[in-house]
Amino acid sequence: MEQKPRIIATVINDVVYDQRMIRICTSLSKKYNVSLWGRRKSDAAAEKRPFKQKRSNFLIKSGPLFYMMYNIRLFFRLLFTKFDIVHAVDLDTLLAGFLAARIKGKHIVYDSHEYFTEVPELLKREHVRNIWLRIERWIVPKLHYAITVGSKIAEVYTKEYEVSFHVVRNCPELDENFEIVTEPGDYLIYQGALNKGRGIENLILAMREVDFNLKIAGSGDIEESLKLLVKEHNLENKVSFLGLIKPADLKEITTHAYAGINVSENLGLSYYYSLNNKYFDYIHAAIPAVTNAFPEYEKLNNEFDCCVFSDSSPKELVKAIKLLIDDKARYAELKKNCLLARQVLNWQSEEKELLSIYANIT
Repeated sequence: MEQKPRIIATVINDVVYDQRMIRICTSLSKKYNVSLWGRRKSDAAAEKRPFKQKRSNFLIKSGPLFYMMYNIRLFFRLLFTKFDIVHAVDLDTLLAGFLAARIKGKHIVYDSHEYFTEVPELLKREHVRNIWLRIERWIVPKLHYAITVGSKIAEVYTKEYEVSFHVVRNCPELDENFEIVTEPGDYLIYQGALNKGRGIENLILAMREVDFNLKIAGSGDIEESLKLLVKEHNLENKVSFLGLIKPADLKEITTHAYAGINVSENLGLSYYYSLNNKYFDYIHAAIPAVTNAFPEYEKLNNEFDCCVFSDSSPKELVKAIKLLIDDKARYAELKKNCLLARQVLNWQSEEKELLSIYANIT
């Protein structure tokens, strides 16, 4: 029996919560022997999946030293592990994966989940940003296989480096047995990273004028300051922090929400060109969303009309949220449109593009 080609996918976050990589590795495992390597950021046990999972602990959890140690450890582990293809997720795992693949004469697929060098955390740290830019400019032009999450980022990278980036969007798998929630809960849902520029501070401030609750699912480096903001404005009874939640549990909470929130500040091209997981998660939960009028969302909403647009100011957020609450006819229309959109925007469609890319690797 012919042995399946071996793929090692590398991420810098916890594999338990990475929905995109769970989907990608599940799809690839149909034809390949797949391992997903990440790090341990919680005590939650990894669920059994059709691919192997490895979670590593690090004493240093952030900063330049962490990234250096992570890549050194990853490089040597790859060097002494058998594989045929490295699936390197984002620029922070690309260096180790590229070097190991080149030394061993193996293939590498670069999977860019964001416009990495344009994230807000780097834009004000020019020296650190320049290091990442040098890594990107050295490696990316040498790549033969690359994917990303949206068409705008693909256009930028393809133009900059003359390397074809294929688009594999962050769509959930279509659940044919999905039952729409006809009486949603009295809460809004925000899911995702709790980082600078995500618009969460202004969302919390907007809740002062909205007669609804807010559930925040996720973690990040501004989590504690967000909790202090909630306390400062006496919103403890309206705003709750759920922390990191396993995908199946998050799906249940999202499905019963009244609406989803996907509004970032325009702090750089990474956010401006974004096409977030949560946008598709809300569609698959059949809940209308408040979303940025950024290019990717405008393009999709022109076709499917599943959300209302808002900027990240508290005033505009209040206006958009109240529109969904008060205009029942518009809310029902958006909800119906979500059901139609999920038939098109789903992982079954995106999986075909992913597998076709891998089929061309020789």
